[in-house]
Amino acid sequence: PSRPRRMIKQEPEVDPADAISDWFQTVMMWPLQFLMFSLRLIGRFSKLAVLLSMGALIYHQIYVCLVPPSLSESHAVNFVYPAESDQRKGGLPANASVDFAFQRQLMVREGRRGMDWSSGQNSGSSLDVGVSFVLPESDVNRDVSTFMVHVEVFDKQGKISGRGSRSVVMRHKSWLLQLMTTVAWSIPMLLHLTEEQQTLKTTVVQLVSFPTSGLHSATVSISDSRLQVYNAYIDITFVLVGFRYYMYHWYFTCLFFGTLVISNILLAFLRWAVRRLFGTDFVTEEDGCGVTLETGGGPEASMGVF
Repeated sequence: PSRPRRMIKQEPEVDPADAISDWFQTVMMWPLQFLMFSLRLIGRFSKLAVLLSMGALIYHQIYVCLVPPSLSESHAVNFVYPAESDQRKGGLPANASVDFAFQRQLMVREGRRGMDWSSGQNSGSSLDVGVSFVLPESDVNRDVSTFMVHVEVFDKQGKISGRGSRSVVMRHKSWLLQLMTTVAWSIPMLLHLTEEQQTLKTTVVQLVSFPTSGLHSATVSISDSRLQVYNAYIDITFVLVGFRYYMYHWYFTCLFFGTLVISNILLAFLRWAVRRLFGTDFVTEEDGCGVTLETGGGPEASMGVF
């Protein structure tokens, strides 16, 4: 018997131009499909995004009200030395004064964001007032050795809000260590990249309670006018306690949880307001088209809120 012949099915020829057009249409549809998907996604989560945005905005306003814009500031101090050289050699005190309102005007003029210390702060606010010195490692300063720093802080009425005194001394270096340091840093010192100097910082006044009328000025005095000073600064540090400490040092963590809490409060208030005004509750539709009020009277009884 003869074997049946296999029928070979011939596939229709495909026009290359049609293949290119189909591929082109498919590629052109991708952006449109992505746009439609994005619109559906935005429609589904737009109300949640608006609610979270409002919560984050309210938290930011609370943060601005509670946390100061600057936690620490430094203002230059210019000491007034005795006019007579004999008086300076005798070691008379040298004094300086700082006006905080004037210093803030200088910072605003330079475009820097500073703290208005002349205005009252929240209850429970506390400050640390200190002094920083940049002293040359000279023989005169080594002879002066330990000196006293006295600081007095005044409010707007001219009353003393706080005062304090601290002893300051330069770090000791033996002649051998001084020689080795000079040799090691000789090239940078010749290029004026560094100098033989020491920076000393100390906290003099600690205000547990910030004055209700704010801070107006401060006076700084050193016990020995023989002291040679490159630069001197008065440092004001705002000490945060309680929630404000965590809001500043744990900013993103508090922002996350604060936004969630405020958003839930807003959602609960919205539910209460809708129930109070319309006598019913609202639900979110599954397709993300909006929020409707269900009154229980069928589809014709539903009314859109937004």
